[in-house]
Amino acid sequence: MFNNNIYLEVDGVRYEGFTDIAVNSAMENFSSSFSFTTTVKENKQGKIINDIKLGQKAKVFIDKTLLITGFIEEIDKEVSPSSHSKTASGRDVGGDIIDSDIIQKSYNQRNFERLVNLVLKDNGFSIEVINKVGILNLEANETIKTEQGQSIFDFLDKYAKKLQVLLKIDKNGNLNIIREDNDVVKNMLINNYTADTNILASRIKLSTIDRFNVVEVYSQGNNKTHSKIGISQKGKAVDPQIRSTRRKILTMDTASESKSLKALAEWNIQLRRAKGSRYTCTTLGFYSSNNTLWQPNTLVDIIDYDMEVQGTFLIQGVTFNQNLQGSFTNLDIVEQGSFSIGKINNLGNSFADDLIKI
Repeated sequence: MFNNNIYLEVDGVRYEGFTDIAVNSAMENFSSSFSFTTTVKENKQGKIINDIKLGQKAKVFIDKTLLITGFIEEIDKEVSPSSHSKTASGRDVGGDIIDSDIIQKSYNQRNFERLVNLVLKDNGFSIEVINKVGILNLEANETIKTEQGQSIFDFLDKYAKKLQVLLKIDKNGNLNIIREDNDVVKNMLINNYTADTNILASRIKLSTIDRFNVVEVYSQGNNKTHSKIGISQKGKAVDPQIRSTRRKILTMDTASESKSLKALAEWNIQLRRAKGSRYTCTTLGFYSSNNTLWQPNTLVDIIDYDMEVQGTFLIQGVTFNQNLQGSFTNLDIVEQGSFSIGKINNLGNSFADDLIKI
């Protein structure tokens, strides 16, 4: 039995009865976030909401399923003659990795998983690294050196991009190295004017503003002499959906081989395509049609007559909301293949091209 009961646990104490809750997790976001607001002084169990303090360890649950392990980072309290509210919000443990500057150091480790472990340890983090992709090695001539004022996440993300992988903190506070999953489709989102409809609201936004026909990535380290050898160190990828006059040139701040630069250019095009083609919708409750919680990096079949969308797509982001009107899930959905490698011309269904014919 699913009660859609979302609650906050702070230093082992469970708090419920909040009047406005939002919990967000997305493939694009390294860290997940949460916000709990109450307009009363006590919750259903009689726990004093004012007991929640900055810096406390926090966990977010739906029913008995853990969603986030993190900390209380902000408290916002407001009192007026007509209202009394307090909001406790925070992020998972990845928030510290995003915010903190990295210790200055050079590394010889070329295995990416081991490099991530070394960097986290050097900067005081005891976080387990889970590699869900396989062996990932940086180039033999790669210069791996931190920069002054660079955050820990920015450093790790720079090399993750070169390997076309994503970094994501999971519900237990572990750092996952991931790519797009190819889970068997078990979920359905339907808006077909029948009793099967489970989409309450939907929106589609298509944009070419940040997309380009050609993306070229140059290795700055190999182009200082402007020699033929240096000039050859570049990677190029083409998005056939965009007109030929649109071009983007990117420069890496370290030496790289053409093969890696080409892969990075392809990855860049796919991420820009994902950001430029978004379908969002709202459904009732927190559970999908297969009785599991909606989760990022899973596939879903969509039939939406109003938006003229039909096919199999990727759930990029999930936001659970609960307020006085009920429990709802907002889903951020992109084209399948948006976070995979080697699929520029072999994506799944397209929001722009595969429209329902009614």
